[in-house]
Amino acid sequence: MAIQASAEQQSALLDLQKHDTALLQLAHRRSSLPQISQVQDLEAQLGSFQLKLVAIKTEISDISLAQAKADNDVSQVVQRAERDQQRLDSGAVTSSKDLEALQHEIVSLKKRQTELEDVELEIMEQLEEARGVQVEIEAQVAATTSELELATQSRDAEFADIDALIAIEMSGRQQIVQSVDAELLALYDKIRIDLGGVGAALLHRGACQGCHISLDATEVDRIRNQPADTVVRCEECRRILVRTSESGL
Repeated sequence: MAIQASAEQQSALLDLQKHDTALLQLAHRRSSLPQISQVQDLEAQLGSFQLKLVAIKTEISDISLAQAKADNDVSQVVQRAERDQQRLDSGAVTSSKDLEALQHEIVSLKKRQTELEDVELEIMEQLEEARGVQVEIEAQVAATTSELELATQSRDAEFADIDALIAIEMSGRQQIVQSVDAELLALYDKIRIDLGGVGAALLHRGACQGCHISLDATEVDRIRNQPADTVVRCEECRRILVRTSESGL
């Protein structure tokens, strides 16, 4: 059974549809802002840089421990060589065999000192290189953080602008909703939800502006003979057809 509603109420659906279409467009605009993906990309980049920073700091800590050990190893060899040299110079060792052993040990310690100092130097170079990497990563973190802050501010500003427009459209929609019969509004909303956002369309020169299909002559004649307060629907898309002087009836 067809719903009955005054021509004015049916016409009001077109104004309601304008608000709903605008709301759909604003929602799409809000969800597809380039700043959204920009913020997401920058957040991912920042997360990656922060992980690298943690890794390089851990590496620097490990190298620093290795350097401390190398420094200690060198120091111990140097101290032992100094003690041996002092014994040698003091004349306390008189046995030729002991003197020879002491001299041999001093030579061995000097050789060992050179080897350990080479290791120490290599570790120092690794530490310097790692600290350089840390500086680079910290610069990347700082730059990305700055970019992210700007992108977030831009996104939020766009959100605020769009949300203000949404509020205006919602206010206008609510005013119309209050004047539309509940049964007609329920039908409109159901169709709108089912058919991707358009629940009512103008019948313009014999064509539905919802699906943009021209009605055949028989259907146009059927609609022409319907009372003005009868709510008619498109045979093709089932949307509510609103009749006006432009409908070609």
